[in-house]
Amino acid sequence: MGNYFDFQSKRSDQVTVSIHPTADFREILLTLESIQFPDFIENPDNIKYAVLELISNSLRAHREKQVDKQVIAVFRAVDTTIDIEVKDFGGGFDPRHLPYPLEAAANTIDQTSDAFEEYQKKHNYLRFGMGLLVTKKTFPYFEVIFFDEDEQPVRWGEATVLGTVVRVSTSGQRNGT
Repeated sequence: MGNYFDFQSKRSDQVTVSIHPTADFREILLTLESIQFPDFIENPDNIKYAVLELISNSLRAHREKQVDKQVIAVFRAVDTTIDIEVKDFGGGFDPRHLPYPLEAAANTIDQTSDAFEEYQKKHNYLRFGMGLLVTKKTFPYFEVIFFDEDEQPVRWGEATVLGTVVRVSTSGQRNGT
């Protein structure tokens, strides 16, 4: 059983993808599609879709705030687990503006609720509030970290937020770094 990714004719237990905010969506999709996951992963398409949602949210934040830094996605294979981290410099987001509490368990969130309808209407149906929810439903481990200009973790509202890191894992906990 292979405990590695195949990507760009190389095998490794880690793949890092850097995406510029002006990157073409088709290129991003092709890049994600070209990552072959380790044999022990039964649902690589679901994982790729959830990560694509995270990357799309990050790129939108970069474009809206005219941030010219790369969004970075890191995929790691550890034993029989995949850990993924998506990092952006888009200034974060106020969790109170989501149509559900960020800390809520995915199976308790009703995407047909009035809160989702209000959220979508408020954003002229250009945002649906589903990116983080899809990710929460895909991965047993889900964590959002905001960071400051020194790239140190901060709580939303307690300091200026430079960006966001979303960490997910196919196991119920995060492995390694």
